[in-house]
Amino acid sequence: MLGGGGWSEGCLEEERVALSRLKPFFPFIDYYTTEIGGPRSDDYYEGEDYGSVEEKESPLVDCCKWERVECNPTTGRLTHLFLNLSHYDSYDYEYNTKSWYLNASLFLPFEELQFLSLTGNGIAGCVADQGFEKLSSRLNKLEILDLSSNYFNDSILASISELSSLKSLSLRDNQFTLVNPTNGIKMLSKVNNLETLNLSHNSLGNTIMSQLHDLTSLKLLNLQSCGLKGSVNLLGKLF
Repeated sequence: MLGGGGWSEGCLEEERVALSRLKPFFPFIDYYTTEIGGPRSDDYYEGEDYGSVEEKESPLVDCCKWERVECNPTTGRLTHLFLNLSHYDSYDYEYNTKSWYLNASLFLPFEELQFLSLTGNGIAGCVADQGFEKLSSRLNKLEILDLSSNYFNDSILASISELSSLKSLSLRDNQFTLVNPTNGIKMLSKVNNLETLNLSHNSLGNTIMSQLHDLTSLKLLNLQSCGLKGSVNLLGKLF
């Protein structure tokens, strides 16, 4: 702490080390944004260029200043991780779509984590015995988890269902079918605080409707582009 003023000097060393262990899987984790040439003060309507934006690998030791990281300014502990599109190749303008398996235990050091986005990384699931259930005992402040645009399927639901602190979960654009009610979306009924669930752009069909009754805490459900038939609401609020 600086002079007892209640402000942190920067990110904790243990969390910076933990972030470095994530870098092989999320290459842009320590990048920061700069403006090339800097912003200009000239009037926009005179056609002046306000400068372009570029992401560079950060020389900063303080990981709280990295583009994809947010920290609690008082404790210095990491609260938000934006690891979306980390496999985007900025030179070839293509996505690396090769699937891989995540070791969720790598997130264990981030005990004050509230928000985690893993969108668009080609993740097919978790390493055996190293799934999201490993986070349940220590990451009890995690409220928002975004797993959109990956290759997750129904098998990941048992793991996610152990994250009892979740309030918002996005499984948009994955490979869920929920054809087996026993291992289907019902498992998320264990997440007692879950208020928002996005299942859009998955091949679910109308079988999903019979699996929603036990999700009593839900207030907002997105089923857009899920292959539903008949007069079923695609997007609706549940109270």
